[in-house]
Amino acid sequence: MLLFNLIFSSLVASLYSFNYQTVEHWRYLRQEQSIDHPSKVPSYFGYSLAVHRSSLLIGAPRDHSPHDIITRRGSVWKCEFRSDDHCQRVSFRRDGEANVRIGTSFDNKTDQWLGASLAANYDHIIAGAPFLKHRINDGHSVEYEIPGGARIGKYGTSLSMIDNTQIYSPSFLNWYSRNYNQEGYGEFGFQVALSKRPERILITAPGSFYFRGGIHSIPILNYNWIDTRHPFTAPHYPWHDVGWLRYPSNYSSNEYDDWCYRGYALAVGNFNDDANQEIVVSIPKLDNYRGAVEIMNSNLDEYSIRTINGIQMGEYFGASLCVIDIDNDGFDDLLIGAPLYTVKKDGRILADAGRVDIFYQTSQHKLIRKQTIEGTRDGGRLGHALANLGDIDKDGYNDVAISIPFINSGSLSMIHIYRGSKHGLILKPSQILQATALNGFGWALQGLFDYDNNGYLDLAVSSVRTETVAVILSRPVVRIQTRLQHSSPTIPLNCTSNIDDKCFILTVCIYLNDQNYQHSKRDALSYELQLDSDKNLMDQRLFFRETYRSIKKRHFKVSDRICHDYSLYMKDDVTDKLSPIRLQINYILSSKPDPNVVSPILDPDNAIFDYKISIQKDCGYDDICIPNLHLSTSKWPDEYKVGLTKKIVLTIDVINTGENAYDTQCSIQLPVGVEYVRSNSSSTINIYCNSMKQSDRIIVCHLGNPFLANGNISLQIHTAVNNYSAIQADSLIFVINVTSDNPGSNKPTTEINIPIASSPELVLIGAAKPEQISTDTSDNHEFIHSSYMRKPDLEIIHTYTLHNKGPSDAKRTEIKLMWPMLPLSGFNEPTPLLHGVDLPSIIRTSDPKKNDDRCHIYQS
Repeated sequence: MLLFNLIFSSLVASLYSFNYQTVEHWRYLRQEQSIDHPSKVPSYFGYSLAVHRSSLLIGAPRDHSPHDIITRRGSVWKCEFRSDDHCQRVSFRRDGEANVRIGTSFDNKTDQWLGASLAANYDHIIAGAPFLKHRINDGHSVEYEIPGGARIGKYGTSLSMIDNTQIYSPSFLNWYSRNYNQEGYGEFGFQVALSKRPERILITAPGSFYFRGGIHSIPILNYNWIDTRHPFTAPHYPWHDVGWLRYPSNYSSNEYDDWCYRGYALAVGNFNDDANQEIVVSIPKLDNYRGAVEIMNSNLDEYSIRTINGIQMGEYFGASLCVIDIDNDGFDDLLIGAPLYTVKKDGRILADAGRVDIFYQTSQHKLIRKQTIEGTRDGGRLGHALANLGDIDKDGYNDVAISIPFINSGSLSMIHIYRGSKHGLILKPSQILQATALNGFGWALQGLFDYDNNGYLDLAVSSVRTETVAVILSRPVVRIQTRLQHSSPTIPLNCTSNIDDKCFILTVCIYLNDQNYQHSKRDALSYELQLDSDKNLMDQRLFFRETYRSIKKRHFKVSDRICHDYSLYMKDDVTDKLSPIRLQINYILSSKPDPNVVSPILDPDNAIFDYKISIQKDCGYDDICIPNLHLSTSKWPDEYKVGLTKKIVLTIDVINTGENAYDTQCSIQLPVGVEYVRSNSSSTINIYCNSMKQSDRIIVCHLGNPFLANGNISLQIHTAVNNYSAIQADSLIFVINVTSDNPGSNKPTTEINIPIASSPELVLIGAAKPEQISTDTSDNHEFIHSSYMRKPDLEIIHTYTLHNKGPSDAKRTEIKLMWPMLPLSGFNEPTPLLHGVDLPSIIRTSDPKKNDDRCHIYQS
């Protein structure tokens, strides 16, 4: 006897938390083997999933009952929602015999893999058995064993019995014209689906025609399922009006088209301008293993509406398919999984990381690849399974689940939840569900059902290796609508701490905007209201009068509407009056634990509320001030005389002919060697100037906050030269500009140029030793022809002293000393006038002060 336990476990962890429930509320469906008849063969419980009315269908294609005469028949399990003990194996009528013989056909159901694929609508359940062995005699003593079949049944009154069961098998299609050898690996029933418009049964057989694959589109007829024109009676299906895709028109006879597995994945959706649903089918090994996905009419009368090709060899493009309207534009979109895609990024190669391509349907019914999600884990196989979850958070857009079941060979598995929006899929996962002990968690996914009847759609995830199906419940989403009201449109500047406490009142009202959420006494809501949240603590401008702080916390029971009033005040002497004050409210919803109740969760889109309030500025109807600043300057003196001028005074006049200018500043950049002394102004406005921390050469004067419209200010800046030697230019240049914080305000700039006048007075004093040199020149002829005057052992010393008696330094002074020489005709070079006396050398009485302070001797 097989039992199911619905238990709470810590095998699985949930990362992030919107809006599926955390692990303590997950439910696990497992097969528990009978003690008397334990099974040694895995049942593959969870291989396929489907939803039928208020039940979850679970396929176990290798399941074997110890009391069953058929070995490993496979099974389908049906678990009623909101019931811990009503999971039963589904029994299809006329399915009890191990071997069924009808005419020349013979069915062998051992290892048929019943439940390998599942589909259901309100009235029908269809289960594929792709390895059902259907032996056929062609009438010439040749038998063919055709694998594959499917069972469809009409919903009955019994939980475990499906009425009016029919067996589908390709061997009865076109009985007299079949080539059975081509059906030898049919795997008919590998994938099954039910379309709504028109109502048809869709069955794939990827092994047909040497694994090129085939698709069958069969109408759902009346429920007596008897057609007397067919030579075989029930339970076999009357195969008339059957659409059957055998050899597609664009298939060549090339042997490389074999083994392409047409029909590996199957889905239905609307991709043209009629009301009928089209068939979406994958061919993962087509085109040299790049794969393709094709979209065809429901009756297969036209081969293909369009084809989408894969891009990478061996990526298994189309291993999973999901049809969903992501952006709520009324057109079906398509997700295609390629779990064996290799990601090459940043020098890394992630083999089998996986990839999902997202195609959006335009109003002209074209499919455009707009988004791609690539795996980030080696061997993870992102996109192995895809699921349309429906609108799990009730924001008006459908959401998607993508499995990554084989990280670290399956020891780590993840399910990524993506939210839809009007702009498409939000590529950052809103939630990551992680399994550590469920190997291969995410083999199959199933959404679009409400297990606990709380109005929110839930998710089923299977782990075939551990034969476990986890039912993950959605949490009710609480959406908060916040409204703020204040006693005046803007915050008055005079509403300070010493003014009446009624000068500015803020009212915060909270509304719960969700009809599906029924609040209880277990739920409590709290919020933190922060004033001027953009500013740091020292620069904050607005405070609660009650606490003299900028943060307020409130805790209260959840109700449909609640309001709170707060009295606020402005800080004295606020500098920033132009930028608005940002108010931020952070909500937290808490609930007391209850194992029988799924706790609600806040919508992250409105868990934080932002609001801005302007400070009173008197800027007219648009609350935007545009000043018009003008700058004029004068100087004293007109010329800087080095050593004579003691101070330099700059006169600055600023006029505002526009609207109020806020945080108006005048900055003066001083030249090198000049220091700021003081400032004064004749204006009634309190003006103060100071040097900036990063540079004492920049002086900033605050002209008012605000500098009123039609206002004028005149100020004087007193400076002095403190390091003349550092001045390299010929003039002193002061750069002056005026700015304000108003957006779009003009910024007038000007320069003051003061020439530098130098007034040195140089005096040169010299002394010679000896003062005179005497020689006998009575014989004039001898003097002239002797070439020089003969004065042996003569020492001549000249001492020169240079003095600057002026008020300023001399920039560059040059002294030239000419030593007498006598040029004679007939000689190329001059000779010394004094024979025996060498060219003089220089002896300095003090070291040079500068590198360019040096002396040279020139011959004359």
